[in-house]
Amino acid sequence: MLSRSRLSLERLRKVFRPDGWALKALLVMVGGSFGALSRYGVSLLAASLFGSRFPWGTLIVNLSGCFLIGLCFALADRGFRLMTPVARLFLMTGFLGALTTFSAYALESVNALRAQAHLVMAANLLLNNVLGAALVFLGMWVGRLR
Repeated sequence: MLSRSRLSLERLRKVFRPDGWALKALLVMVGGSFGALSRYGVSLLAASLFGSRFPWGTLIVNLSGCFLIGLCFALADRGFRLMTPVARLFLMTGFLGALTTFSAYALESVNALRAQAHLVMAANLLLNNVLGAALVFLGMWVGRLR
């Protein structure tokens, strides 16, 4: 008969098996935590170094996130051993997803261009920027309703 602790350990192994959803979710959550903390830290540092008249922190995380997601994608595409599906979940989906969603948007746009899906790329760029700005204004307007 299995002891209670051994039974719990077996249950955990089943939940967190390498191909299981729980491990994948955990990787995204932990990576996301680091990404969110990094975004916060970069924003604070940029404000203290450059002032707050321009959103330097946001620019820095968006541009560095674009570079990093491009690098990770290229390394994974070339079969670089460290860019396993587990590493991509942690780094690309979790960390970079929380650091900046702009990097994912930029990667999707570039991949559409690489696939010669010019209309998809143009629509992605226009819709995200124009509708995104419009929805920010709409949200601000709705938030002011009493």
